[in-house]
Amino acid sequence: MGIPAWCGRLILSLITMSRRPVIILQSLVLFVVGSVFLMFYVQGRIGAYLTSAGSFQMQALLAGLVLCIVALFLLLTSGKGAACTHDHGHDEDGGGDHHHDDPTFGGSLVTGLVMLVPLVGAAILTPDAYSKYWVENNSFNWDKGVVGTTPEAFDLRKKSQGDDAREPEAGDGDTGDAAAAGWGPYTIDDFKEQVDRNAAGEFEMDVISIFYTGGDGEVQNVVNGLPVVTLGQVMPEKIRNPDGTRLRVFRLMMNCCVADARPVSIPVEFVDGLPDYKEMGWYKIHGTMSYEKWDEFDIPVLQATRMEPTEEPDQGTFGQRQ
Repeated sequence: MGIPAWCGRLILSLITMSRRPVIILQSLVLFVVGSVFLMFYVQGRIGAYLTSAGSFQMQALLAGLVLCIVALFLLLTSGKGAACTHDHGHDEDGGGDHHHDDPTFGGSLVTGLVMLVPLVGAAILTPDAYSKYWVENNSFNWDKGVVGTTPEAFDLRKKSQGDDAREPEAGDGDTGDAAAAGWGPYTIDDFKEQVDRNAAGEFEMDVISIFYTGGDGEVQNVVNGLPVVTLGQVMPEKIRNPDGTRLRVFRLMMNCCVADARPVSIPVEFVDGLPDYKEMGWYKIHGTMSYEKWDEFDIPVLQATRMEPTEEPDQGTFGQRQ
């Protein structure tokens, strides 16, 4: 059974239509791309991919506006013909074949769909978060403690008096001189100045701050045994969990954007057995701080008393003054 003649003519006309429909299609593609930029800006979704507000949000807004304006310009001018300015060759008989290799509507339509379908689908369907598979693939260092310098935002030893405080250096003198200089031993009073407490008397600590306490013995001496509540996403614990009584709670740490993000975690021990939980779900976990020696690392372990589901928080740290 052949294709009806009218159907074949319709298909042929769509493939070989004039230049105006092609320009209209191109303007539609630009408008959709610009609208994606504007949607992410208006809905505030860019914040899920960056550590803080900055110039990138404004750049996304401007890019979206420019693309939409260019699309509107193309649409308004699509009906205007353009003079042919290039030179044409003529045959010896004086005739001249005038051919233009303009893009066809069919080819432009296929190109536009190849570009727009993945873009629009990803923009609508993305959860603006990492999957559990990404977290698992980036959890290779969860059996290690602090390596290197603690980032300032999560350093509990920073002084609240101002920028004059500094760390001791070689040749600065004895302990008395250190105390006089303002960087003496870390105390519970220092800790209370930096970390809030809730009505139950629990210290509200971010998971990342808890993790970095493992790199400072003086801070550990203060934090060890304190009642703590933290917040994060939970995963099954696959390291040093012979009795099956542990979970992992983690938060995403970004220095700049999602390109350098990594999950930072601590083990959570449930003496009475694991409660029911949803993998990758958000929970508030209450308990008491403790530490274990894993090879050469001091690993913070939260001895949990209870765990309750909660809403996903803002990207800022939880309960810690910055």
